[in-house]
Amino acid sequence: MLKSLFKKRISEDKLSNALINSLVEAMENGFGDIAELINNDPDFIKNPNIQKDAYDKFLFILFVGNLDIMSKSIDSENADAIEEKLIVKFSQVFGMEEETILRYVKEYSDFMGRINYPSKNVLYAMSKSIFYKYKLSQYQEDYFKEMNTPNPMFLKRLNDIVENFIWDWDYFLDKYKMD
Repeated sequence: MLKSLFKKRISEDKLSNALINSLVEAMENGFGDIAELINNDPDFIKNPNIQKDAYDKFLFILFVGNLDIMSKSIDSENADAIEEKLIVKFSQVFGMEEETILRYVKEYSDFMGRINYPSKNVLYAMSKSIFYKYKLSQYQEDYFKEMNTPNPMFLKRLNDIVENFIWDWDYFLDKYKMD
């Protein structure tokens, strides 16, 4: 009870700024490492040669996955308000129309749900989305290539990496209270 009295207050606007900034930082500082790890993964028989600046798909996968996790972590009223602010800020930062961002969010969300069905694990959906959006199946050994499914060992390594790009709502909710 006393712990909730001493939580720092944060506005939805400040929170959405922090979340977008973390997304931009992840894209700028993290995607090059992910591309390198994928390119050098031992389960690929050919190097996928993903370029360090090919982060557009990664960006939307992170954004949509984190939105999904957020909606499951905080109450729906706050989640909806924060999501609206995130869409606005995302469109400003990346110079895109809000309607375009909304369309991409829907497309990626539908795609992630489809490829991950029946699982509800968002981390798995994010990793599988990277696999399919970057068309990595063609670089695997024939068995997995013909099934058009990720090698489970590769997917496990990718899950371990992607997990670092998920917003920590437990930590946030422990430290902050929304205005």
